Amino acid sequence: MVFLKQDIDYSQYMALLTVAECLLITSLREGMNLTSHEFICCQDGKYSQNKYAPLVLSEFTGSASVLDSQALLVNPWDYSQCADAIRSALEMSPEDRKRRWHDMYSAIMHYNASHWYESYMTSLEDAWRENSLRDSASVPRLSFPNVKGKYETANKRLIIVDCEGTLAAWGSPVDTVLTTPKRAVDILNDLIEDRRNVVYVMSQRMPEELERLFRHVPGLGLIAENGAFVQEAGGDEWIELIDMEHTESWKDGVRTILKYYQERIEGSRIEELNSALIFRYDGAEDISTAFKQAGECANHINDACETQHVAALPIEHGLYVSNADVNKSSATSMIGDNLVQQHVEKGVSLPDFLMVIGDSREDEYVFNWAHKMEKKGIKNVITVTVGQRNTEASATLTQGITGVLSMLEKLARLPQQKSS
Repeated sequence: MVFLKQDIDYSQYMALLTVAECLLITSLREGMNLTSHEFICCQDGKYSQNKYAPLVLSEFTGSASVLDSQALLVNPWDYSQCADAIRSALEMSPEDRKRRWHDMYSAIMHYNASHWYESYMTSLEDAWRENSLRDSASVPRLSFPNVKGKYETANKRLIIVDCEGTLAAWGSPVDTVLTTPKRAVDILNDLIEDRRNVVYVMSQRMPEELERLFRHVPGLGLIAENGAFVQEAGGDEWIELIDMEHTESWKDGVRTILKYYQERIEGSRIEELNSALIFRYDGAEDISTAFKQAGECANHINDACETQHVAALPIEHGLYVSNADVNKSSATSMIGDNLVQQHVEKGVSLPDFLMVIGDSREDEYVFNWAHKMEKKGIKNVITVTVGQRNTEASATLTQGITGVLSMLEKLARLPQQKSS
């Protein structure tokens, strides 16, 4: 091996790519790595007897998502994995080398500058159009008389309410004793007492925390860790909607990235859930600087872990890192599918009233799901966001937690059909 710690002429650079037996790129963070693309072009065999050499590529590069499984993707922090990939590259059969090269060459020929430009402009126009539709100025205030009229005429109702910031204030995440305001508990119990109501509370908290918080509300459905776990209304078993084996496989790498930023943001901390990692900087002395660092951290994770379907989502003074394929709508979709199945198999009535109340970006997934359910036949769908922000909700409630509890309390006081 010869290590060249110097600049070389472009012709020498291209010659090295042409005669190489393998290319190893171990960037810790990078966008489109054009060296890998140039290497693939040089390996067509036109100017050297050597051709179709394999590519060992860091999964933390943008090119990893383009070249996908045809390159040998590695985590640069995992030295054993890198060594195994080099060995696999050097021992690869001619047939496998040729197949992988053809697939990679086709990919880089397709994803050229023109394609990226057109794709970017299309996405930009779509984002602008969607953002315009969700502008908070165009979302009306919630009309209680309208809600009351639809609620009273419904034969079966499904009510889904977010917990933190909607039903109750955020408590300290490090508290060992968790409590739920008595008013919220009483209102939930009153709602569930009406046999027409099925009520769920969704939260970022872990299943065991939610059980402690709502132990005095029997029959309440629970959605934990932003949709990773569900306990159906009236049930006592938790259903996993996430692949825990896959979760454990990505946590170590993401934890390493988070620790890097934790060392640079004094007062920040890392919290571990069953299905996710949370990076919080609410204790930082300089929140604005911490916000910028957290944004960089989110970009790093999203770039590096795209192929693993892992995403970092900004939350209030923090980041929520989890499987990108699982969110709160994963849980509500399961709940909706089960209701449809019960309707088909047992003749159980479908809800004709669906209300979702939330306050954060994670709740937008559920608002979107609820509107799809309206198209599938649920007569009255009401989605409510707490506060003023861009949203897919059909109405806003500006009085915060107090406004949510007051509205639910008024509904709970309406005439009920008691369970026998």
